[in-house]
Amino acid sequence: MIRHLLVLVMTLFQDNYVRVGTLVGALAGFWSPEILHGEPATNAFIFGFIGWGIGAYLANYNAEKTQYKQKKKFRVFQGGR
Repeated sequence: MIRHLLVLVMTLFQDNYVRVGTLVGALAGFWSPEILHGEPATNAFIFGFIGWGIGAYLANYNAEKTQYKQKKKFRVFQGGR
């Protein structure tokens, strides 16, 4: 069970944009409880989820943008040249 939970967490947070977005969102929710007028822990969870979504969007946007760049040419080593 713990293994499946760790696989899920690693899958959700495998990209740097997603990690940074989640941390920034959670910190914003924790330090600014007056935005949603709630508990800091609840706000941190809500803003962390929003940050996760923004990070996932940025990661997908950058992956699509770099997908069609010039690909490296395949070279076969011909020995001694």
